[in-house]
Amino acid sequence: MTNNIAFSYTGFAASIPGAGHIRLGTPCQDASEVINNPRPALIVCDGRGSAKLSHFGAQGATKAFRTQIAIMEPFLAGMLDGEADAEKWTNFCRIMYRTLVQVKINLAEEHACDEKEFDFTVAFAIAGQRNIGCFQVGDGAIVLRQNNICLTAFIPDKGEFVNQTSFLRAGGESAGKFHAELFPSDINSGIAITSDGPEHLMFQLSDMTPGKIFETMFGDLARGQLCRQDIMDYLSRKCWTDDPRGNDDRSLAIISPSSCLAGNIHQRECAVEEVTEIIEEEENASDASSMGKSTNPVPTDGNQEAAADVAENKSLPRFKGSNILAAVMLIMVILATLYGIWIWRTMTRKIETLNARNIAQRNLIERIKNELNEEKRRVDELKAKNNEPDDFSPDNLFPDMEVEIEQTSLQAELKNGFGNNSLETTIKMTT
Repeated sequence: MTNNIAFSYTGFAASIPGAGHIRLGTPCQDASEVINNPRPALIVCDGRGSAKLSHFGAQGATKAFRTQIAIMEPFLAGMLDGEADAEKWTNFCRIMYRTLVQVKINLAEEHACDEKEFDFTVAFAIAGQRNIGCFQVGDGAIVLRQNNICLTAFIPDKGEFVNQTSFLRAGGESAGKFHAELFPSDINSGIAITSDGPEHLMFQLSDMTPGKIFETMFGDLARGQLCRQDIMDYLSRKCWTDDPRGNDDRSLAIISPSSCLAGNIHQRECAVEEVTEIIEEEENASDASSMGKSTNPVPTDGNQEAAADVAENKSLPRFKGSNILAAVMLIMVILATLYGIWIWRTMTRKIETLNARNIAQRNLIERIKNELNEEKRRVDELKAKNNEPDDFSPDNLFPDMEVEIEQTSLQAELKNGFGNNSLETTIKMTT
């Protein structure tokens, strides 16, 4: 009977630009997404590095994938929630292949360029209650955790030379140029998909065996101790940039059943406690030995796997980024609040200073107006004083006297050579 609780998946996806793309200013050509409705699914697309517009193709493919699985949900429900039917799954993959090729064709018409400028590889998985469908074209990798063992679904398509792989082409679905297979979901406890960028540090490249990091991530995700920021932090670690192979973009999408590992986790924790007690007893015995020799206990058969897990957990990185992210967000909120208070106080002081200046200017203008009015009044008084009559003028001294001077015989006097009585003047005074 299918366990419906195990069908509830949770997960995250992240795509990080490689160091080479950052140096050249090239956009991240990877695209990844995790889907929860109508059913759990995840997809990773990797744009061709030599195609300048391949990031549009990868992004368009993830959108088309989301739309297509929503449309095909009735078909997927009968195939993934019921009896396994490999032929039906292959037919569905052919439809998806044509859909993704059409994405490139549409983009080529929109941008008026060759379809190959939007090339990308693609790998996706869709989970059902009884089956998990996987599909791949190119050099990505799909990892399934079946019976607590991580395995790679398909060997990536690699060319004869480095960075050679296969891409979607028109008619490729009829020629079967893709990988498609159904896996049982009742024994599955995790699905992950990567682009080829992080493969050199996450897989054993000789046979593409998944590394221990997948066990850690699946376990942390099932316990609710893994978030998207943890994945981004992992893909951005210094080890990627220090490695010459770390120039490519890196993508990782991962999902895990929410509660199917609870019983196994409890059993493993009990086994870890038992192994820890054995190690402590042996260490105490070693310290008490007079010869100073130490012995290495061999765990029983029931605890060998737990002992190996303890050793692995000491060397594998733990992802606790959620608490760090919350602390960073709190600090940012506090800093933003303090900055807002500082801005408010600064603006208040400026406003007060401007008000004081305005008051001083108004007082100065009022004083100047008063001085101008006073000066105008004084000028008016002077003008009024200048218009008054002079007290020493003849009119004021002799107001009733009229003086008349008449020159009677100017010509005669000129003839007489300016003699005596040369000027007769008659002054008539009348009262």
